[in-house]
Amino acid sequence: MTISVKRYDPHKALIQKLVSALFLENYGDFRSHSFINNHYLKVSLNKTNSLLFNCVEHKEQMVPFQVVGNEILLQSEAHPATAIELDSLMSHFVSADWWPNSDSQRIISKWQEVLSTVNILAQPAPVQSHAELLEWLAVVVDRPNHPFAHAKASLQDILTHWHGQNIHWWAFPKASVFTRNDEDTVKALLGQRDAEAINHKLAELQGDYIALPLLPSQTASALKIKDAHDLCLVTQLGYATSSLRTFCHQNDPSVHIKLASIATPLGAMRTMPPRYLYNGDCAFQLLQQIVSRSTFLSDRVVLCDEQAWWSLGENADMLQCKGEIGFQIRRFPKCGKKFTLSMAALNHPESWHIIEQEGICRTTLFKNVCRYFVKMGLEFLYFGVAPECHGQNVSIAINSEDDFVFVLRDHDSLRICPDQLAVHQLTLPDYQINWQTPNTLVLPNLTELSKYFITLGLQVNLYALSQAFSPYEKESQFWQQLSEDIQEALSELNNAVFSNWAESNFIKQPSWPFKEILAPLFNASDDVTGMPSSMAAIANPLYELNTVKLEQSCEAH
Repeated sequence: MTISVKRYDPHKALIQKLVSALFLENYGDFRSHSFINNHYLKVSLNKTNSLLFNCVEHKEQMVPFQVVGNEILLQSEAHPATAIELDSLMSHFVSADWWPNSDSQRIISKWQEVLSTVNILAQPAPVQSHAELLEWLAVVVDRPNHPFAHAKASLQDILTHWHGQNIHWWAFPKASVFTRNDEDTVKALLGQRDAEAINHKLAELQGDYIALPLLPSQTASALKIKDAHDLCLVTQLGYATSSLRTFCHQNDPSVHIKLASIATPLGAMRTMPPRYLYNGDCAFQLLQQIVSRSTFLSDRVVLCDEQAWWSLGENADMLQCKGEIGFQIRRFPKCGKKFTLSMAALNHPESWHIIEQEGICRTTLFKNVCRYFVKMGLEFLYFGVAPECHGQNVSIAINSEDDFVFVLRDHDSLRICPDQLAVHQLTLPDYQINWQTPNTLVLPNLTELSKYFITLGLQVNLYALSQAFSPYEKESQFWQQLSEDIQEALSELNNAVFSNWAESNFIKQPSWPFKEILAPLFNASDDVTGMPSSMAAIANPLYELNTVKLEQSCEAH
C-alpha cells in the first residue's frame, strides 16, 4: 500500500532550504550577492554569471525569499538564460567567487546524496496506516532550513525497506557491554521460537555472553569486537520511524527500538556512546523531579522511558567509547490519547490535513500548541534545564485541540544550569563528562542555557510549524502571538526575578542566538558524534515588533 502526498514538493522544498540557509547564515556574504529581479531571486556567482530562482519577496519575513517553482536558470552575459538541473546546482555555487574555501568535491558529493534521498521521498509514501504516514512525513520535511539534512548515507536504504527491517543478532561478552539494567534483550524483542534459538546458541558459547541486535551496516564494527560471535540469526522489526535508525516493535508501536549506526546524517555518526545513554538516565531522573514540582508540567508533559540500553565499542573506557554497537528500548507512556505525532511531522502541510480529518480544529490546536510549548520551555528554564526540544525530540499525544500532552524523548541532550538548579535545591545529574572544560551540556548561566530553547524550540520548531500551517495572514502576527505567549507564561510563573530576566532576554534584546550549520558541516570530520553547528546571531523578530509598536505610539502622540 502507498499513499500519494500532494501538499508538499520535496524538490521545491530543498531549493527553499538552501536559499533560506544561505540567507539566514549569510554564508559567504550571500546577501550582498542576491536580490529580487522580475520575480526571480538573482544570485551573482561572478562578474558574468548568475543563478535565477523563481521567487517572490516578502520583505517583512525572517527569510524574505519564497521559492514558488522548481525552475533554476543560469544567466550569462554572453548567452541567453538556460535551465539547469537541481543535481548540478551545488557545482555552480561552489565555483562562485564569493564561496568560502572548502572541500568542493565533498560538498558536491553530499548534495548528490541529498538528491538521491529526496528523489525517493518524492514517491508515494509506502505506508499502511496514519501512524506510519506521520512518521514518513517527518522524514520528508526533516530539519527546517537544513539543506543537507537528507544526506542520510547508508540509512537511506531504510527508506526502501520501510517495513520489516532486518536485524542481525550477535553475541558479545557481558563484561564488554555497558548497561545499567538486567532486562532480557532477547525476550524484549523476539517471539518464543526465535528467543529459544538464540538462547540455545548462547548456551553453546563458552563464557558469559549477551545477545544484541545490529543493523546490517554494523557488521564490520562487530567484527572488531574481541570475542564477538555472529549468531547467524536474522529477525525483523516493525516499520521505521523518522530518524531511520529507530523502529517500532512489531507487536507494540508504543515501544521503539533504537540502534547504533556509523552512517553520518546531519554530519555526525549515529553511534550510541555509553556516556550519552548514561547521561540520558540521569537527565530522565532530573526531569521526573522537575515535572512533579509543577502543576502545569505534570498536566502537559510526559516522558519516554529510555533506561533499557546496551552499548559497546572498540574502546573499553566509557568516556572514550563511541558505542559502535548500541541498542536502546524506548517506551512511550500510555497517554490514553487518540494518536501521537512528532512535532517534526507538523512541519508538513499534510499532517494538518490529517488533524482536520480527525475532527480537530487546526487553528485552535496551532495556537494552543504554541502557547503551551512556550510555557513548557520557560518553566523548564525556570528550574534550570533545557530539553533539546526540536521537532524530532518532542511528540504530541492528541485527543482534541485542547486535550493534548507533549511527549519528550532523547533525554541525553538535556542541558542544565547548575546555579539555577541550586536555586530550586535540585541535585546535579551525574553526567559523564569532563566538568572542568567548557561543553554544551552544562551552561554557566540562564542566558547561555536559553540559547538552546530559542534556537531549537522557537526557531527550529515553532517557526517551522508556522511555515507549514498558520492561521495568520502575516508572519509578523505569528511573532506577535509568540511575544504575548511569552508574557502570559511569565505572568503565570509569578517570579519577578526570572520574569525580568526572561523578558529582557527573549523580547528586549536586538538579536537572538542562531545555530549555523553550513560552515560547521562543510568543515567537520566524518567521525564526530554530534551534529556540527555553531552559535551566531540574527535579528530578534520580537524586538523588531516592539520597536515598531513603540515608534507608532510615539507618532500617535
